[in-house]
Amino acid sequence: MKKIILALSAIALVVSCSQSRKWTDKERDEVRKVVRDRHDRSAIRHMEAKNYTNLEECVVTTIEETYPDYNRFDKLTGKTDTVDAVIVDCLGFTIGPNYENLPLLFPYDQLQQAGILPAGLSNDQVKSFYGCLTGKIKELYRTPDLFTIALFDEPGVPTEVADAMQQCASMVVSPADQAKADAKAKAKADANSAPAQNGK
Repeated sequence: MKKIILALSAIALVVSCSQSRKWTDKERDEVRKVVRDRHDRSAIRHMEAKNYTNLEECVVTTIEETYPDYNRFDKLTGKTDTVDAVIVDCLGFTIGPNYENLPLLFPYDQLQQAGILPAGLSNDQVKSFYGCLTGKIKELYRTPDLFTIALFDEPGVPTEVADAMQQCASMVVSPADQAKADAKAKAKADANSAPAQNGK
């Protein structure tokens, strides 16, 4: 008898959970679309595909768990503001309590493309740059959440963060390293333009 009661209780629990979960794939995709509409924000723009997917899943899961009934979420007056707040929370979690995941937010290759760091830096130099940047960001923003909000509020990188990047780059990259990187970039540009000139 006891086994039967336990079995019925388990079935009731499964049925209860399945009934409370009213979100469809289409409804989840609507939340993902809101996240994608924010893709120009500095906090998201440079994320690698895998990390961006994790962010989307964090947002969808958090909102679905908070509002098991999609209709209740859909009728919120500040529905978009709710999604934005959850994005900030998920980004804060992604950055880490000690900003240890800054390389995920500002990948080295993206910093190269932006002209902040040259190519060919050693692992120690890259590590020193992120260590320096972490220290400066901690001085500017008391918590990862405040830093995330600053990044999320505008499409561009805040001026103080861009300045911190430049300061850290100048501390890590010697003039000789920079000159070498500039020479390599010029040689590569000349090599790419040579076929076009020969074609003329």
